[in-house]
Amino acid sequence: MLSAESAAGAYPVESVEMQQRIINRVERDSRYKKQLDQNLPMPEPTPTDAITLAARQVANTINAKALVCFTLRGSTVMRASKGRPSVPILAITPFRATSRQLALSWGVYAAVTETENDEFDLVLRNACRAALQKGLVTSPDDLLVVTAGLPFGTPGAANVIRVVPAAGPACWDGVCRID
Repeated sequence: MLSAESAAGAYPVESVEMQQRIINRVERDSRYKKQLDQNLPMPEPTPTDAITLAARQVANTINAKALVCFTLRGSTVMRASKGRPSVPILAITPFRATSRQLALSWGVYAAVTETENDEFDLVLRNACRAALQKGLVTSPDDLLVVTAGLPFGTPGAANVIRVVPAAGPACWDGVCRID
């Protein structure tokens, strides 16, 4: 552990870079992924667990860059994180406190974004912007798998899976609508 070196040592940047190289190498190892998969807890028989499991499978199938989960208090994101998906999870919440708590979860990048709007496409566009700002997507063609509960504001109502290109919900197959 290099915490003393990274906090007060002569080479803090280099020590953190070394930690990141070690993490990257371990996480690319097929044996690591196999062990993670063997130790995953069974999903609970709930709609939220079913949606997050399906989203993880869709993300693997289409090589998505991230899962995007809309959440109020973080329970949906925590369930998705518990499944250790192979892609990052972008947690979208309207609450700063929830965002801060979720930032400590495995594989989660949290963002505070307004979700009170009734227009789902607008909320999806905001999520695509957040994915770009967090560095989770690099190309307009990168795909995101989105989970949400509609109507927004209903706790535990994960009932939507949608695949969205990073360019936004108005773009598909390279064709964009001009709003």
